[in-house]
Amino acid sequence: MNDIKQRIQDANEKALGILLESEPRWTGIRKAIDVIPGMKANNILHAGPPIEFKDMLPVQRNGVVGGALHARLARNREEAAGMISSGEIELRSANDLFAVGAGAGIITPNMVVNVCIDARTGLEGYCIPFEGRNGLGAWGNYSDEIEKNLVEIEEFFAPAVDFALNQNKGMDLKSIMSKGMQMGDENHTRQVACSLCLIAEIIPMLFRSKLDRDTVTRVSEMFLGTERWFHPLGMAGSMAAIRGIKGLEYSTIVTGIAQNGVQTGIKVSGTHEQWFLADAPAMEGEFFSSKWGPLDAVPYMGDSTVTEVMGMGAFAAAAAPNVLRLRGGGYREAIAQSEEMKKICVGVNHNYPIPLLDFTGPGIGIDIRKVLDTGITPICHGGIISREGGQIGAGAARFPLKVFVEAFYGFLRQYEIS
Repeated sequence: MNDIKQRIQDANEKALGILLESEPRWTGIRKAIDVIPGMKANNILHAGPPIEFKDMLPVQRNGVVGGALHARLARNREEAAGMISSGEIELRSANDLFAVGAGAGIITPNMVVNVCIDARTGLEGYCIPFEGRNGLGAWGNYSDEIEKNLVEIEEFFAPAVDFALNQNKGMDLKSIMSKGMQMGDENHTRQVACSLCLIAEIIPMLFRSKLDRDTVTRVSEMFLGTERWFHPLGMAGSMAAIRGIKGLEYSTIVTGIAQNGVQTGIKVSGTHEQWFLADAPAMEGEFFSSKWGPLDAVPYMGDSTVTEVMGMGAFAAAAAPNVLRLRGGGYREAIAQSEEMKKICVGVNHNYPIPLLDFTGPGIGIDIRKVLDTGITPICHGGIISREGGQIGAGAARFPLKVFVEAFYGFLRQYEIS
């Protein structure tokens, strides 16, 4: 047993070093089928662990049907539903293909995705661009207006930005996230500062790339149209970094947390790509309008919790006390939450110094053993999604202990530990 404990400790120390030394970079925006490994022309990806079409919540079911229409895989909703039910259109978990399915997590072959690479390992992560508060990819809605917006992103915005990034050898994300942590962002629910830093870098890149003035103007307007443009890059960059520790023998560090609104699933480094499952938790937070309440919301849905796996979001709550106001808290509660999350992590990410933590960083590397030893389960920030589609609020959820118990037993089975 002492030998097993030492192997786990050595593996976790190695994994921590890989995570801390990761160098995520944004390298382009390209067609999903051209860059996501193993994606096929008849695939539609979704958030969370694998789930059958009949078991999906309405918002995600509507999303994959809308995805089939956007991808021109079906002519109408009825045909799309039939092709999905029969398996002619194949549904797959985005996480299983190293993509991040934000919200409903819809990714079709003809959609474009941000491509981020860990410069230290060469491994990539992918996430669709942010469409806004309403759209297909994250929020599961589809209409003529949403289609028009998607076409502009795919046929105009993405090629221009991809060209600029290629001409300028990409963009470093780690420095932007570090700055954001000192400017009020926790890089999950809030990334206002990071988005402004992104704009400050991308617009000069657009001009240096000698794109015509009208293109630069319109692309700049699209970047300025949402304060959340950096969010997909934080997700894709986190996936790229996390891939560096996937399959590391004997490591007990969590490499994935993902939800489909029905189940939450986690993956652990030492058990490779196995899913461990429990019921998706309910969200607690603030709704954008008094017309909405808990009965209008789905349980936690989305893969954006990959940022929490990298020590952002709820783990970095002290960097963004205003996010705690969504649950009636303030800076004291934000500090306490960050300190609590450190207790279940193998280390501290000093790459992201936080002023309210005396310029130390957030915890990083969720250890399933520490979760079980302390009884503390991760809190994760996130958007609240309507049962009908669209975002209706923001808040957080505490994840069930059961999923970590399942993961621990899976780890014991993997290494034949009795």
